[in-house]
Amino acid sequence: MTDSDTAVSGEARLKARRTAFFRYAGLLLLGGFAAGFASGVTGILVQDGLLPPSVLYALWAVLIGLCAWMTRDYFRRIDELDLLDNLWASTIGLYSYMVIFGTWYVFHDVGLIGPVNQIAVFVATIAIVCLAYGARKLGWR
Repeated sequence: MTDSDTAVSGEARLKARRTAFFRYAGLLLLGGFAAGFASGVTGILVQDGLLPPSVLYALWAVLIGLCAWMTRDYFRRIDELDLLDNLWASTIGLYSYMVIFGTWYVFHDVGLIGPVNQIAVFVATIAIVCLAYGARKLGWR
């Protein structure tokens, strides 16, 4: 039977859905920290010769598989507006990566600056994606 004495309002359902989503995002964040820590420790142990490289290969394969599964699961949980915001920010991130990397590479190739620092390009790309996503969420379209 589906009858109930208390009808759940749309606002209550939205609040419950948001709470569940933020709990899910928090668990993904904690899992990401744990995976980063595990891969860092494993990398150091392999570098020091205390573990064979095959352990790092296996761990890395598992982490990539988990990331792919979690990404699929994440996109199944969000609505079409969140998906649109994600795709919009990701497109801006991809374009910014191409511009930053391409510019740095060309300027290095002609001897104007040093070699490409991939960490700097990565951090700049992630920062741009976060800014684009935040702007999109704030309605600055």
